[in-house]
Amino acid sequence: MKKRKEEIVVEKSFNLKKFILVTSLILIAVLSVFVISPLASSIKFHSNSIKLLDEKKITVMELTAATVGSATALAAIPGDATTPIANQILKMSSYLIIVIGAIFLEKILLTLTGYVAFSFLVPIACLLFIIYLFVKKDILRNLSVKLAVFGIVLFLVVPISIKVSNLIELSYKDSINQTMEEAKNTEDNANEYTEEENKEKNGWNEITSKIKEGISNIGNSASKAVKNGEELLSKFIDSIALLLITSCVIPIVVLLIFVWIVKIIFNVNIPIQKSNKDKVKK
Repeated sequence: MKKRKEEIVVEKSFNLKKFILVTSLILIAVLSVFVISPLASSIKFHSNSIKLLDEKKITVMELTAATVGSATALAAIPGDATTPIANQILKMSSYLIIVIGAIFLEKILLTLTGYVAFSFLVPIACLLFIIYLFVKKDILRNLSVKLAVFGIVLFLVVPISIKVSNLIELSYKDSINQTMEEAKNTEDNANEYTEEENKEKNGWNEITSKIKEGISNIGNSASKAVKNGEELLSKFIDSIALLLITSCVIPIVVLLIFVWIVKIIFNVNIPIQKSNKDKVKK
C-alpha cells in the first residue's frame, strides 16, 4: 500500500513537471510568433546593419562611377594605345553590379531570416518537443532541438557576417578611397591630354608653347597615359576583389563556421555516469 502511494506521488510529480514544461513551450512559441518575430524582422531592429550596408552601397556606386569615368576618359585619348586598358576597366564595373546585388540580398535577408526563424522554425521546434513528451520518440526530440538551433543560426548569420565584413572594409577603406582619388586624377589628366591633342590639330605652336610652360603632369604622351591606366586598373582590381570578398565570400564563410560549430556541438558525446545498480551488477 505504501509502495502504491509512493508511485502515485511520483506520477503526480511527473505529470506536474510535464504540465509545466508543456506550458513553458507553448509560451515560448507564442512569444516567438507574436513578440520576437515582429521585432527581429523590423527594420528598426537592424538599423545599424542596414546603415553599414547603405554606406557600402554608396562606396560601390562611387567606385562604379570612377570606373566608368576613367574608362571613358582613357578611351577618348587619340590613338588605340589606351583603348584595351579602358575596356578592361569598364569590364570591372560589371563585377560591382554583383556586389550591389549582394548588398540588396543581405538587406532582404536581415528581416526575412528573423521572420522565418521566429515565426516558423522555433514554434515548430516547440510543437515537436511537446509531441515528444507524450510519444517519447527520440527522433522528434532531436529534430526539435536541431530546428531551434538552426533558426537561431539563421537569424544570427547575416548580422554577424555584416559586422565581420565591415571590420575588414575599415582596414582597407583608405586604399579604396585612394583608388577613387587616383581614378579622378587619371580622368582629369586623360581629359586634359585629349584636349591638348585636339588643339594640336589646330596649331602645333600652341601645344608646344604649353609644353614649355611645364604642363607635364597631364600626361603629355601616350606611353604615360598607358602607364597611368595600367596602375589604375591594378588598383581597381584590388578594390573590387576586396568588395567581392566582403559581400559574397564572408557571408558564406560565416555560415560554414556556424554550421561547423553546430555540428561539433551535436556530435559531442556527453558521458553519463553509471548508476550504483549497474556497478553492482558488474
